[in-house]
Amino acid sequence: MTILEKNIQALLSGVNEPLGNRLLNFIQNKTCSRFSINENLNIYDKTHNVFMYENLEEEINF
Repeated sequence: MTILEKNIQALLSGVNEPLGNRLLNFIQNKTCSRFSINENLNIYDKTHNVFMYENLEEEINF
């Protein structure tokens, strides 16, 4: 499972569906003020300065 798949699976597991939907929109449209994505499909949360999988509790509480 890729990091991107882990990110989406965690966010869409019901704990934070609105953020998961915004993240999917970001991936499809490549525009978002909060997130950036690198060539390895790692998603970076610019607000909290963490990669999405590093501090899942922070994303769950967003």
